[in-house]
Amino acid sequence: MRLLKMATTTVSDFVIWTKHIHGDDALAAHVASLPAGEVLSLEIDGVEGPWRKMDDGKDGRPTPGLRPIGRAQAFWRDLYKTRRGDVVRLEVREAARFGVAEQGAAFVAPPRLERTDDSRRAALEAFLALAGQGWRSEGRTLTRDEMHER
Repeated sequence: MRLLKMATTTVSDFVIWTKHIHGDDALAAHVASLPAGEVLSLEIDGVEGPWRKMDDGKDGRPTPGLRPIGRAQAFWRDLYKTRRGDVVRLEVREAARFGVAEQGAAFVAPPRLERTDDSRRAALEAFLALAGQGWRSEGRTLTRDEMHER
């Protein structure tokens, strides 16, 4: 894996904000310009892992930060608990393909299921089969009027 850019960042939150990336303004600008959901490989103090560009805000403005996913998330949380406020080395690595766990953590939407008559019929039968299951009262049942009189 080839090193693309190197800078430092302050451990100050559960995510990396672009305003906390120092030593390379072009790198901070590059991270801020990434589209939401873009996954890139960062090496923090010698530990490499996947990071995901945060989703845009509700008003459509981009969120200037990176969220750790997969193996990077456990490392960064431990780093945040033990070294909050410290400055650590940050290296952006060449884009890599990550495993299934990291891709799932990146919120990749699964393909939609097709709706067919058979699938609808099976879903209805499964729903109707639930009617006989569940909690039943052992005691006397009351009508609505009886319950309101009490």
